[in-house]
Amino acid sequence: MDETSKIAELSVDDSEVANIEPEKTILCKTCEHEITKPSLAIQPHEHTFTNPMNMVFHIACYRDAPGAASFGVPTKVATWFPGYAWSLAICLDCKSHIGWWFEGDDKFVGLIVDRVLR
Repeated sequence: MDETSKIAELSVDDSEVANIEPEKTILCKTCEHEITKPSLAIQPHEHTFTNPMNMVFHIACYRDAPGAASFGVPTKVATWFPGYAWSLAICLDCKSHIGWWFEGDDKFVGLIVDRVLR
């Protein structure tokens, strides 16, 4: 088989490309800035925690969130994940509080489910 035949065999037509759906993104609920992608979810993915002020938060955890910044000095005070320090996670665009970054042996983000669009 010559090179042109090999290339023709590998090519896809427009109908095949149209059937490929782009990955959905997780957006900030306030400004719709892209925060992360579902493919970055880690397991166990969702948790519900209560902070020392009795506020309940339902979070979803991701390996990374390029659209979120860490704000504040990480602390282990009242951490939900033993061995991990936390700091606020804020939207890079509108600066809304959308969750927490957790740093320990590795780093991940817990996004507040009702503050993002999934």
